[in-house]
Amino acid sequence: MIALPSPIVLKVGAEELAPGRPLAELTTAIARLVRGGRPVVVVHGGGDEVTARAEQLGIPTEKRDGLRVTSERMLGVVVEVLAGRVNLRLVNALTGAGVPAVGLSGVSASLLPVRAAGEPPGSLGWVGDPTMARVRLLHSLLDDGYTPVVAPVGADASGGIYNVNADLAAAAIASAMKGELLLLTDVEGVRDASGSPVASLAVSDLPAFRATGAARGGMLPKLDACSRAIRDGAPSAWIGHLPDLGATGPIPGTGTRFTARRSPTTASTILPSSVTGGR
Repeated sequence: MIALPSPIVLKVGAEELAPGRPLAELTTAIARLVRGGRPVVVVHGGGDEVTARAEQLGIPTEKRDGLRVTSERMLGVVVEVLAGRVNLRLVNALTGAGVPAVGLSGVSASLLPVRAAGEPPGSLGWVGDPTMARVRLLHSLLDDGYTPVVAPVGADASGGIYNVNADLAAAAIASAMKGELLLLTDVEGVRDASGSPVASLAVSDLPAFRATGAARGGMLPKLDACSRAIRDGAPSAWIGHLPDLGATGPIPGTGTRFTARRSPTTASTILPSSVTGGR
């Protein structure tokens, strides 16, 4: 058997998952990657649809540092929407685009073991923080020519089901598979405090970058995900938007690439002098 290249772990969000043109463009991009010889594991979010469904049911939405506070009622909505409606839609669309896809969740084959998230743990309700990823099933599916599509829910050691941020779920999977982590967003990448695009960021500089206040809301877990992925064994991580995906991965020079070590030139342009050592 010919060994496959290292996989891409692609996290997609609500913007790409909307029915119609956005979903069609997403499936076309994934099909291009697969046909270009890159095995792909897709991890999807869908938070906008969770919020909309919760509103229909009269359940308030609260987020802290980009994470959805998840009561038992909200957890039911998360499972219904993400592991049900959104996962099925994406699997069906990929199949229609000629990509054999298999829908899973982080509970499948104990893919995403979690512990309660938050400070203190449990303060966010039923939100789980991945402790690892068991990826044997994903490798088997890729070897057999299937594209796994993973909904971000996981389980703890007692069998409790948890909502998992999709960026952090993708990071855990990328680290375990030693795959390239790609996080899609609705902007062209990370921006600094002045609004200028940032071409690269060193993991070691992320605490200082956060302190500038440039990253807020949903970008915070994305930065955390890229940091964890690089720290735990993923060869690379990238944040960008869908038009910047080519046949084998991100088009060079697009989005924000994450590295283990600082580039002095890049750091001096995005961090205050007190951090970079300048005057």
